[in-house]
Amino acid sequence: MLALGSTWAAANGSPTVSAILTSAESRAAYLARATIWKDPGVLSPDDILDGPSGVFTYTFAEATAEDGIGCTFAKPGKQLSGNSPKFLCTTSQGRSLRVKYWDPERGTGNREVFATVAATRLMWALGFDVLHALPMNVRCDQCPKNPMTGEGPRSTRRYLADLQSFPPSGPLILSYEDRDQGWSWRELDAAIKALPPGPDRTRQRTHFDALTLLGVFMQHGDRKPEQQFLYCDGPVDLSAGQMRRWEDGDRAPILLERPDAASCPQAAAVIFDVGATFGGAGRTSSEETAKMNLDAWRNKPVFKDTDDGTCRGRLTVSFAARHDGEPDPVITEDGRRLLLEQLERLTPAHVRALFAASRVDRLRGPPPKTKAGNSSTTIDEWVAVFQDKVRQIDAHRCQPAS
Repeated sequence: MLALGSTWAAANGSPTVSAILTSAESRAAYLARATIWKDPGVLSPDDILDGPSGVFTYTFAEATAEDGIGCTFAKPGKQLSGNSPKFLCTTSQGRSLRVKYWDPERGTGNREVFATVAATRLMWALGFDVLHALPMNVRCDQCPKNPMTGEGPRSTRRYLADLQSFPPSGPLILSYEDRDQGWSWRELDAAIKALPPGPDRTRQRTHFDALTLLGVFMQHGDRKPEQQFLYCDGPVDLSAGQMRRWEDGDRAPILLERPDAASCPQAAAVIFDVGATFGGAGRTSSEETAKMNLDAWRNKPVFKDTDDGTCRGRLTVSFAARHDGEPDPVITEDGRRLLLEQLERLTPAHVRALFAASRVDRLRGPPPKTKAGNSSTTIDEWVAVFQDKVRQIDAHRCQPAS
């Protein structure tokens, strides 16, 4: 499968500013009250299969048509950043696509593109902010046999793909000039704890713990800060600061927020990268076990056995996230109940549409193995494990927030 890196969803247009630069204290205040969850409304199974409208140039039907989206190979993955299998190609309209790929015939490529579609569809259906992903078929012209290294004979090759929207729909909120500042789970947890007792803290604690439990449910352990963004989800008050360019001169300008002003009416916290999910989270986010591996996902219980009565999700976080990723996180009863209520709104048809959209039934290669020895797994098997994890959450009880 290919993950195609879009620079900006066409429907969004260009923001007036690309970032708000404020003090560490002001950013912590924004983070503490950031939108984490909101009611997603009623979605049908067809809605989940098709995904949100107006985000991408292509519809689900167009993107997954047999002929696929055409592009010409431009650059091997070894010349791009990161170590995951990828390459750069260009469409006939001149758009450059940064492609993480999966070849279902050879069973090679990057497994997380299956998980990205499933995870983003699930988060959207449950009411959590996310950068959406569109599954697609890609026809790569003049593509080498090994597009990561650029080696081997060139021909037209076909892959599965997903196109992810990027960046979030509003300017980033930063305390220093680094687009990858992000936020850590420990940082957001501490910001909420620092709120004065009252309805704001209760709401934020409930929403944060529901999101945390969802991370355990999906086995999202690769939780380093640069994979989460804090952004402004509302009209920016340009009178609250001064505009200037980035030091590298790139992109729309930055708003330097004054210490006595607030330029953003409502911040939002979004998770950007959820590709290492629906497997078994580990310290290294293994390509084979941590990303869309049915057996590994099935064998990870939602909750960890504890001696002190504390309700903890069972989650190993990556070395890159370390303690800031909050391993085996504490879950409160209100957070458990909120997530359960949202999960119970999904019928088996909804869940089946979720995994059909990811096209996990097209996954080939050694892992995972079914009991029959077949290397492919059916969508119904994924649905069964999903429902079992919902039952685990339903059967558990947690302590109230202090």
